[in-house]
Amino acid sequence: MLSLFRYNDPHIENLFMQYAGFAGCSGSGNGPAIMACLRAASTKTIATAGSKLLANLTSALFPIGPIFDGSFLRERPVEAFQNGHFVRVPGIFGSNTNEGDHWSAELDNPLANTSMPNATQTTVYNFLAGQYLDLSRSSFDTAVAQFYPLTDYNGSFSLQGQQMYGEMRYICSALSVGGALNVSGVPSWQFHWDNPTLGSSHGDELNAFFEDDAGNDNANEAVVVAIREFWNSFAVSGSPLSPSASVLWTENGLEGGPRILFHPSQVAMEPVDPKLGARCAFWHSLSTELAI
Repeated sequence: MLSLFRYNDPHIENLFMQYAGFAGCSGSGNGPAIMACLRAASTKTIATAGSKLLANLTSALFPIGPIFDGSFLRERPVEAFQNGHFVRVPGIFGSNTNEGDHWSAELDNPLANTSMPNATQTTVYNFLAGQYLDLSRSSFDTAVAQFYPLTDYNGSFSLQGQQMYGEMRYICSALSVGGALNVSGVPSWQFHWDNPTLGSSHGDELNAFFEDDAGNDNANEAVVVAIREFWNSFAVSGSPLSPSASVLWTENGLEGGPRILFHPSQVAMEPVDPKLGARCAFWHSLSTELAI
């Protein structure tokens, strides 16, 4: 999940003033005057200011997003799901093995780009802190020491960082939402896409679902057919069923599992690794700090 800041958070106010400056409105006076200036600006000015703002934030992937104002948006996502404040409709949730892949490499700031040859543990922290601005170094160090030791990633800061970010933002979020629906008695299903040939990065399962599969081998063709049957069945009937897959996709449990594994070697149910559950519990314990 992305951070959801309050409307009057210093970070948000700073972003607004940067944007107003790029639009030529920061010298207009107080808030109402700045807003009047922005409303009177041309669409080209507005668009150019936005581009300049994004280019100026070299450590952030998604610096602009929803704002927690306490009126229209009254709770952050984790709080809303924990409190049962969500629309109760069945859903399919899930993630891919390498959700955190490539994101850091897109950053212009070399001090937050873990793909750089001189990357250090601080580079990984800078990468994550660029996305979760209030993540403290002490919380990060605890995560590394207890859950993501560098030795588990063959000394690769890039692999360590991508695993941490992938779980913080995508993998643990899917499990959390699925578990929340289960607690509320809403049927939901969890999946895990793991494909070494078609890819397991963010969005690769959608590419496999929608794109032409003429070049697939038999194993991958079976996986693609199964996921299409499951998704289409859910859309039509409310239950994910696949005539070609010899497995019954069971509903989420309290921890967001079990989940169905989509892999070229098998389409089968799998439990959620308790170690993954512990890592997710740690990140969710920092929900206030991460503003999620």
